[in-house]
Amino acid sequence: NNHGVIGLINMPTARFYEESSFGVTLYDGTPDQKITFTSFPYDWLEASLFYTNIQDRPYEGFEYQDYKDKGFNFRLRLREEDTFPAIAIGINDIAGTGLYSSEYIVGTYGLRNFDLHFGLGWGNLNGSRESFKNPLGYIDDRFYDRPLETEDKGGQFQPSRYFSGYSASPFFGLSYALNKKIL
Repeated sequence: NNHGVIGLINMPTARFYEESSFGVTLYDGTPDQKITFTSFPYDWLEASLFYTNIQDRPYEGFEYQDYKDKGFNFRLRLREEDTFPAIAIGINDIAGTGLYSSEYIVGTYGLRNFDLHFGLGWGNLNGSRESFKNPLGYIDDRFYDRPLETEDKGGQFQPSRYFSGYSASPFFGLSYALNKKIL
């Protein structure tokens, strides 16, 4: 997807590559360009590092230059697909500035050549008209408060941001494979 990991355009899925797989993705979009290095050290873990250039946003102290950002993403498979869908949980921009921060729980289920993807997103994955009150707020009120500002230089873990915000949004996707070689 746009973040250099398995997914549909800007949406994560619960699909994983085999253990010891590695990939490099270049994305050239507007307003950002991104390079992502993704690794699957285990068949249940996806970890990636990204570096991005954001056009038309000045880099503090170097206003003639576009803004630069870096961050880390990770995703864990909680269960493999069988009679029930595969389920994964992930965090994007876990220790970056927070500009791309999002968290999600996603399920994927295959029916012949179709893959159905459905999940719940916070942060940048939250924003659909179908959003609803954050269900984790019933556990602790602190889940309703998500910091709005980004970290100045990045590189810090921000646990108060993870799975927080007043609302969360569902997301859905469908993919179709023409055959086993063209996915």
